[in-house]
Amino acid sequence: MPYAKSFDGTEIYYEIEGDGESLIMLPSCGVTLDYWKFQNPLATKYKLVKIDVAGIGKSGRTRKEYTYPSLAKDVKAVIDKEKLDNVVILGHGQGGAIALETAYLLKDKIRGIISVDSLLPGTVYYGVKANDDEIAEVMDLYKGNYQEYYDNLLRNMLGDRVEPELKEWFVSIAGYEINDPDILREIVRIMLPHDYHDIIDQVSCPIKYLLQGGYREHKEVLKEQKDARFIDNVGHPSNIENPEAFNQIIDEFMQELLDLESQ
Repeated sequence: MPYAKSFDGTEIYYEIEGDGESLIMLPSCGVTLDYWKFQNPLATKYKLVKIDVAGIGKSGRTRKEYTYPSLAKDVKAVIDKEKLDNVVILGHGQGGAIALETAYLLKDKIRGIISVDSLLPGTVYYGVKANDDEIAEVMDLYKGNYQEYYDNLLRNMLGDRVEPELKEWFVSIAGYEINDPDILREIVRIMLPHDYHDIIDQVSCPIKYLLQGGYREHKEVLKEQKDARFIDNVGHPSNIENPEAFNQIIDEFMQELLDLESQ
């Protein structure tokens, strides 16, 4: 199994499928790289580089402190080991914030970012700095019967839009059983005081935005993500609920970013 060693010695697990221009794939908070199995058709055109950041999936769990810069260095470790250049990073949810931090870290090595339901202004998870009381309120949700709370949270993301078997598969790659609960809580916690606006103006690569249709009504998001594209009738895991539409838009974004490079 391929591993890259991050800055602090943590072993970072990743998988590569396909050939062509590199598309690094970072799922949302606590979700393993298996999340992207419905995107495997894109491997006929691109080199898909799927990564488990530290503490998640098959990656090492020895890190002392989890921060966005440290998770970005996990991505850098894979890029350096594979000698990748001019990569596009697809980040879903928290993965989008890690993608932005990676672009801030690596500058010219990043061709572009595809942000999916991420970098959302005015939201406590991805767009504002929560105060101490707000952080405590959110983290209180992760006390008590943590497994039941978190796994049901994942099920509710998919609602009744998918078959029960697919819902349970999602829980199996993102939920309590595959994650260390203390690490998962910490990775949730670091989202709360984070504000991507601190660095986004210092990132020069283009950013493409894909949103679930519900964000059409969120004026604060649309103000920043003016040219976002949408997938309707889905929740946060749009790549699972409507992989055909999702993959088509990702392919279109990739072609647009490649065209920019050639101009």
